[in-house]
Amino acid sequence: MKKLLIVVAILLIGSVPVQAQFGNLVRKAAQKTAEKAAEKAIDNAEQKAEQAMDKGLEEADKAIDKGLDKAFSNDKNSRNTTRGNELTEITYAALMKEALDMPTVQQLVDHKSYELNEQSFKLLTSPVTRYVTNLALLATQAASLSYNNIDSTQAVDMAYGAASSYTGLSREELEKLSKMTEAEQEAYLAARYANGTAEAAMLKEAEVVSKYLEPLQPTIDKWNAVSKKADGFIEEAEGRCKKVYAKYAEGIAVASDKAKNEIRLKYYTEVAPMMREAVQKAMQTRIDEQLPIAEILEKEMVKIRKEHKDYVSQLLNYPQLTATQCFTDASRLTELPEFK
Repeated sequence: MKKLLIVVAILLIGSVPVQAQFGNLVRKAAQKTAEKAAEKAIDNAEQKAEQAMDKGLEEADKAIDKGLDKAFSNDKNSRNTTRGNELTEITYAALMKEALDMPTVQQLVDHKSYELNEQSFKLLTSPVTRYVTNLALLATQAASLSYNNIDSTQAVDMAYGAASSYTGLSREELEKLSKMTEAEQEAYLAARYANGTAEAAMLKEAEVVSKYLEPLQPTIDKWNAVSKKADGFIEEAEGRCKKVYAKYAEGIAVASDKAKNEIRLKYYTEVAPMMREAVQKAMQTRIDEQLPIAEILEKEMVKIRKEHKDYVSQLLNYPQLTATQCFTDASRLTELPEFK
């Protein structure tokens, strides 16, 4: 019971705010990425390329806004989307399978070359950039599925209620926090955590929820076991990457910036196929093995939510967590695994 309580406490912190605020996090991440690309363009690109990039970023921002509007639409009967020439219902499985349509090894290598050589315009038009942008939209849609039976106003109210229940902050305080600078927020929250208010509230909430989850623990253990299996594919690939990296480590350490990036690209070219294969295996495992278990858990969660409505926003949504893990796996494709 104690172990379950700790797990629930950790997952409550991570899952509840993410469900309500995922869109904002996606937008912030996209903005930060765009800002970095824009800074490089100012130094390295001609005026025409800068203008084209600005236009592209503006369109990307519009696309994200459109995706968020669609994801949180009040029309509960419009959970369908056209993929190619087929009308496909938006489900966790459908979204995860779409993410499996990943870039080729050569496209990944080309993208890494553009990144290392600071070719911002080519980065913007790269198929890999389009894939990463689509991942953000898929993740947003996945986050919205937990709100199928409520409208956006109810979703916001639930998010505030959940945040208040385990932080001890009122809705007014939370709204006040949203208007503060990051430094002011950190200072304010540090004071709250210093006196134990937030921790005590969160642990109390976790204790209540863990009682409802305890009968499901054997199924949760199965879900965790498959999650570990999926993670294992990527961990094993990283182990092989580390051995390859050993061949290039010395050169990377002593080379000038340009030469260093040339060596990194050679290294990435060698490991990209193994990382892509591992990511594909991990994602397929989550779709074929982990998601069915998550759906079994979700059926039980629905029953619990109907009976204990006060905790509807706090109870975990395992299909959504599975989808999030799948999209996280996919995001590993563009990483350059380096080791000390």
